[in-house]
Amino acid sequence: MKKEMEYAAKSHIGLVRQINEDEFALFTDLRPYRVVVIADGMGGHSAGEVASSIAVEVAGKQLVAYLDGKSEAEVEPELNDYVVESILRANEEIYKRGNSSSGYTGMGTTIVAGIVSPRSITLGNIGDSRGYLISGKEIRQLTDDHSLVNELKKSGQLTDEEAETHPRKNILTRALGTDPNVQVDLIVTAWQAGDILLLCTDGLTNHVSDQEIARVLSQRKSLQARIDRLIERALEEGGSDNITVVALQNTGIAEGGETK
Repeated sequence: MKKEMEYAAKSHIGLVRQINEDEFALFTDLRPYRVVVIADGMGGHSAGEVASSIAVEVAGKQLVAYLDGKSEAEVEPELNDYVVESILRANEEIYKRGNSSSGYTGMGTTIVAGIVSPRSITLGNIGDSRGYLISGKEIRQLTDDHSLVNELKKSGQLTDEEAETHPRKNILTRALGTDPNVQVDLIVTAWQAGDILLLCTDGLTNHVSDQEIARVLSQRKSLQARIDRLIERALEEGGSDNITVVALQNTGIAEGGETK
């Protein structure tokens, strides 16, 4: 029996960094739901690695706990709240840990976390890790970058070309764990058979354009081979940061093996 969703993921330290501060998790046994979380840590020494690890562990476990044993009728009205609450819980834990040790002071992370069903995608995000929806060769960024450069672009102070090479491109305007109160962006969208949900850290998007991401993902190869190729392209273009990519593809196959 074919699965109603295919999955692929990979994380690479890149060619410059000494440690991988990216983290991800994918939970696939909560049918019809799947839980996905990705995070890109920031902070001195090992603090970024700690922050991203806490984010993925806490948010992932919260989402699994919310879904476990519940029917669709119980889950659907609460989906948005589940996603936001899981990220807020992660924020609390990172902020608490950051204040418990001088080595972790000010640590934080990006996060994209969500619940995916064969019909819909519900994501929460903070920071500049991204979620994309790819339909054929069309790509749409679902998340909004919480970065200085994006704010300057939206206000008309920078062009897209200027933003690509801006020296403060890595400055975030919002991060998880750096403040006791944080605002979570919520994204809810439908998707259909053949569509791909892609979550990635900026180690990919700083080197590979949206258009090339869509082109690679439209190839007739296994989903894992396509994800591997995206990582390769980021490395070929310099690999200046950790690179993490997680993808889910809607196969259009319902439980029991029937096409929807």
